[in-house]
Amino acid sequence: MDIDDTFLKRYISYLCIRIKNRQNPSLHSLFNRKEDHVYQDEGNSKAMYMLYEAHEFQRFRHLQARYLGIITRLSMFIEMRDLFATGHTVRISRYAVAVAKALGWRREKIEEFEIGAHLHDIGKLCVTESVLNKAGRLTLQEIRQIRRHTQTGASLLMRIDFLRPVIPYVLYHHERYDGNGYPFRMSGRAIPVEGRIMAMIDAFDAMINPRPYRKAMPADSAIEELNKQKGRQLDPDVVDIFIEVLNKGVATA
Repeated sequence: MDIDDTFLKRYISYLCIRIKNRQNPSLHSLFNRKEDHVYQDEGNSKAMYMLYEAHEFQRFRHLQARYLGIITRLSMFIEMRDLFATGHTVRISRYAVAVAKALGWRREKIEEFEIGAHLHDIGKLCVTESVLNKAGRLTLQEIRQIRRHTQTGASLLMRIDFLRPVIPYVLYHHERYDGNGYPFRMSGRAIPVEGRIMAMIDAFDAMINPRPYRKAMPADSAIEELNKQKGRQLDPDVVDIFIEVLNKGVATA
């Protein structure tokens, strides 16, 4: 664990106080958060504990910001392989945060959704660029390659402990409410809510932006299509919430 000079000086002061009061000083808190309770008591010791907690929280948030920066750059690298995906993950992330807030999710869950949005297509790293950018009809083999990207992405994230919570956004975002999606042909509420929301946001952004095989659709037309897909491709309740979010002013460009 990295310990900066300021924190170390404060911690040494804490040790001095313990020794002066003939209390047993402990080094556990420098290396093991589970032992934090050993110095929560008595006056200045309690103040040092609060300083320690503040320092740890600041360090944790700094690490989170760094991780998100790395993840954002990774999603940009994925987009570079797809000529028509520029800005896709940034827009998806913005929608994701807005929907999560509308649902009243706690901050940690919103941050999880934001990361999931950035990584939802990470499995496309294993799809060839010629397939990603093909303007004509895909062959059966090419369709299978595309459809593997959800499971491939989930498999990649399984190997990284702190990213495992975002697997549902990756694995289930091409399932359909009527059971005709992939990879597992799940249906209705059996599809985890993360996948149902991700599927709707992904579909909307795909419609309002150009693809190799078609032009971009106006936002109003895309919203109309979302309503048509209620109970078919998309969860009706999720669609209603998303349209409310859009009506409150979340940018679509």
